[in-house]
Amino acid sequence: MTSSGLHLDVVETRGPLAVAAARGEMDLHTVAGFHPRATALIDDHPYVILDLSGVTFCDSSGLNTLLRLRRHADENGGRLTLAAPAGRIMRMLRLTGADTVFPLYASVTEAKAAQPPDIR
Repeated sequence: MTSSGLHLDVVETRGPLAVAAARGEMDLHTVAGFHPRATALIDDHPYVILDLSGVTFCDSSGLNTLLRLRRHADENGGRLTLAAPAGRIMRMLRLTGADTVFPLYASVTEAKAAQPPDIR
């Protein structure tokens, strides 16, 4: 799944769990195409681990999109977990307090291990 400058690749799906990797820049110009694709993924798999290691930039539009996706997962009885945010992205999450509302893990492996047993 791609949007101009921002890609969403589904890496794995198993029941209610999906692992997806975002690559590129999350900004005003790219999130418009990214959001519906990620929402559709959550509709099919309410527990999503989003690997952010390939995200090179995230502005307030990108952060807002992540927060909207988190709310969508919550409304579907699931959870959006963020994995491997790069240094700049992690700083932005900390500065805005978003690090307190997302489950955050250093790697996809750690994020998968932290899922409830019936989800893994």
